[in-house]
Amino acid sequence: MIEKLKHILAHGLINLIRAGWGGIASIATIGVSFVIIGIFLLLVLHLNALVAEWKEQFQVSVFLDDRITPTQLEILGKRIQNEAAVKATTFTTKEEALANFRRELKGQESLLEGLGDNPLPASFQLKIREGYQSPDTLKRLSAFLSRLEGVEDVQYGQEWIERISNIVRIMKLLGIIIGSVLTLGSAMIVSNTIRLAVYARASEIEIMRLVGATKAYIRAPFLVEGMLQGSLGALLALGLLFAAYRFVALTFNLTSPLLPTAANRGFLESSMMASLVGGGAMIGALGSSIAVRRFLKM
Repeated sequence: MIEKLKHILAHGLINLIRAGWGGIASIATIGVSFVIIGIFLLLVLHLNALVAEWKEQFQVSVFLDDRITPTQLEILGKRIQNEAAVKATTFTTKEEALANFRRELKGQESLLEGLGDNPLPASFQLKIREGYQSPDTLKRLSAFLSRLEGVEDVQYGQEWIERISNIVRIMKLLGIIIGSVLTLGSAMIVSNTIRLAVYARASEIEIMRLVGATKAYIRAPFLVEGMLQGSLGALLALGLLFAAYRFVALTFNLTSPLLPTAANRGFLESSMMASLVGGGAMIGALGSSIAVRRFLKM
């Protein structure tokens, strides 16, 4: 059994070497396909990381009516704290809001001269629990809070959350569509390359069939060849992606301190890289299987 496996692997490697430029073209095609797939995968991963980091920092602001009474304020605070979506609350008085605003205008305090009465409202800042940070959930929470007595307005950056969520969904959808098209195209390229190799060895295969070789035994070296082409193409793509990633990460570190997650997040996890290489091997095996099956039916 071990000797048979060695024989199949050796023949698969020899076939790959014999393929010459055709084999190199297949590997390069698979590599380009996986580079594009990998770019979409990295973009989605970093967008998800940025969204998760931003969600940890953002707050829902509940602005209060200036006419709210102490009793109403106490009741409102308890109702907000009892909400399942609310992780923590911070109350800011009108005076604290104005003081914070003055600190933000440091060096430009003259803009507040002649302001008169404090126009800024008191407010609650709400931290939202993980699992309640989706646009739909926040929209329902905002609508509920807006109806409570003593609440003037509720803000949570609805447009920003929905925009980011839509971008992530679109990137995932595009990745699936483009990945499927490129996978099919790569399988066809491998299939054509293997088909040429099969036709070049037609007489040898015919002799093997005459001496009793099974279809599985004939097919195995070509499947190995296809898997090697697919695996090498995926490894080539990972190498190119890693080099490009390091360059982009360095650029972001130097020029974009506002995007710490995108810059400092690690490259693809080992399980993802293994999946890409395994996917390349499967694409190669699929293309090879199609080519050999067509030939053996003739």
